[in-house]
Amino acid sequence: MAKSWTLAEGASATPEEAKEPLVHIMSWIGITLFGVVLTYVVFHPARCRDSEACREWSGGGDDDFHQFVICGLLTALVVEVVGMFLTWKSAKKLFGVVHGVEYAFIPPILLCIAFLMLVFENFALTELTFVHVAADGVAGEHSRPVFSVILLEWCVNMPILLVVSGAYGLQRSVSEVSRPIIVTNVYIILAWAAYFISNKQLRWGFVALSFGLFALASYDIANWVIKYRASTSHTVQSRNLRCALTIGLNLSSLAYGLVYLAALLDLFSPRREMIFYVTCGFGVKLVFLIAFVGIRSSHFYELLVTLVANKLIPFSRTIRSKADVEAGMTDAVPLIE
Repeated sequence: MAKSWTLAEGASATPEEAKEPLVHIMSWIGITLFGVVLTYVVFHPARCRDSEACREWSGGGDDDFHQFVICGLLTALVVEVVGMFLTWKSAKKLFGVVHGVEYAFIPPILLCIAFLMLVFENFALTELTFVHVAADGVAGEHSRPVFSVILLEWCVNMPILLVVSGAYGLQRSVSEVSRPIIVTNVYIILAWAAYFISNKQLRWGFVALSFGLFALASYDIANWVIKYRASTSHTVQSRNLRCALTIGLNLSSLAYGLVYLAALLDLFSPRREMIFYVTCGFGVKLVFLIAFVGIRSSHFYELLVTLVANKLIPFSRTIRSKADVEAGMTDAVPLIE
């Protein structure tokens, strides 16, 4: 494994190696912001709340669905934060003894950020904030809503989930994780921009390019799993769970893509499209949260076993030789030390 992610395992690194993840993170953020701003400047989409037809399509945002989702998200978030705090208090005694224990808490912290993004998303959908109007002719409709806040939530949460599953789950290097993250955010932005293109050929060109980039990201993610399984023993704790989590994340992205495609073909109503995105997003993050509780537990179990097995225990077995006895020596002579 490359050195860039060894910090996550508690190993030491040079200042240059320590800066490498930060450089990649800044590049992810910079490329994503550039794509979002460029799309907004070029197409300047109209707001859905300013269009009566769009508000009718979206259901107006004033229903109980998002309220129930927010309650569920906040419940899961509070349970995870409390559990993480209690685990942190218990493990804090090991921080100065075992280097790297604190890094086991990074995945749940990132997942809590993902849950906060979902809470923000549902509050925004309640007020139709950052929901826009699609170009005329998209899905054969007029004033169809585009749930931009959901696609932009993906631009934040997909990198988080890829870092959690790839870097911390499958122990991939920063260079291996970086390309799929950038490619993923680019194809999300292209898919978002396609909603605002009136020209049918150009719109479907954007869609085709988006799915092509999805295939490229899927190829890289599949290689994570292959390399991880090739480099680890079957005795590694949660080995299959880590692989299944990564594959499941990619399959959920495929499901998002198929629903997006069905919506463009007018096979899904805007409301059903939105409900699927919100429900699936909640479900995926919840599965990650539950899975990493198990992975974190197995991590501490492996750490405990390693400490017990590798602990330097002074061991000596002593005997007295016949000559020593005849000489009247009573002190034992070490045989093994």
